[in-house]
Amino acid sequence: MKVREWTGCCQECYEKTGTHIMSMYSTRLICMECKDKEVLRDDYRDAVNADITEIRSGNFNFKGIGKK
Repeated sequence: MKVREWTGCCQECYEKTGTHIMSMYSTRLICMECKDKEVLRDDYRDAVNADITEIRSGNFNFKGIGKK
């Protein structure tokens, strides 16, 4: 899975922004407002734990658990 390049717009809400971070659910580069929304999801801890597990097993290209 190839990460899309940052274009200056959130890849979730498509708003223009000067800051970004990768989603815990996919390889999308998202704005901080969308990140704040992710943190509030009931399954956010599952996404974080899955990411940690993959990194510890040597997978630094984990595509995320996906959004339901």
